[in-house]
Amino acid sequence: MTSRTDHSPPGTQPSLWRHRDFRRYLTGQAAGVTGSSISAMVIPVLAVLELDATTAEVAWLTLLGQLPPALLALHAGALADRHSKRKQMIIGDLVSATALAGVPVAAALDRLCLAQLMVVAAVQGAAGVLHDAAAISILPSLVDRSLIQRSNSRIGGLFAVAATAGSNLGAALTALLGPARALVGDVISYLISAWCTSRIQAPDSPRGAAEGRRLHTEIGEGLRYVHHDHRLRTLTLVNATTSAALALLNTLWALYLLVPA
Repeated sequence: MTSRTDHSPPGTQPSLWRHRDFRRYLTGQAAGVTGSSISAMVIPVLAVLELDATTAEVAWLTLLGQLPPALLALHAGALADRHSKRKQMIIGDLVSATALAGVPVAAALDRLCLAQLMVVAAVQGAAGVLHDAAAISILPSLVDRSLIQRSNSRIGGLFAVAATAGSNLGAALTALLGPARALVGDVISYLISAWCTSRIQAPDSPRGAAEGRRLHTEIGEGLRYVHHDHRLRTLTLVNATTSAALALLNTLWALYLLVPA
């Protein structure tokens, strides 16, 4: 494949945008982040305004969305090493799209209930962690090693913009179409992400399981590696703390903002 080949003149730094696979990857991931921000804003609104969810029910809804990443993140990373990363990303996108597509359909049939939203939150959380674990680990196969730092900075900047745009788009769609039909925007974003990932042509060579080694053994090795690297250990603790704080915030914001005093 020539997707990683750059034909920049000698002495100049190669351009990221010459990597076709990286452009496809970035487009798909940005679409997914935008869509996820839509559903993160819309689902609590749907629960509170349309289904009259109580404080406890909103808390359970948030918990079921956050629990799969906490329980499956390590397994998802190990699976991404053993199997095709592109397939894992595509499967995660399609599962999330299918789960979310049932919400506007159920609402149109007047069959939507809080239990369905909780199942959707759990399924979306599980599918999302499978996708994200593979998406993180596939990047080194898309660009030259010298471009990894630059590509990560581009990804971080674009994702921040996409997350903000998704929240604003979710609010606009909710005002125009109602919260249930606004989720169609997230369904479309997952389909775009899956299509872009399927177009990536870089070789995807899974490592495969070593003979006689189990999944939990590889997970344990990964945990020990992170523990002994002070930089990775610090980043892991910071991200875990931030995620926990955001989860607490997301549990209550819809109730305080949407329920009259």
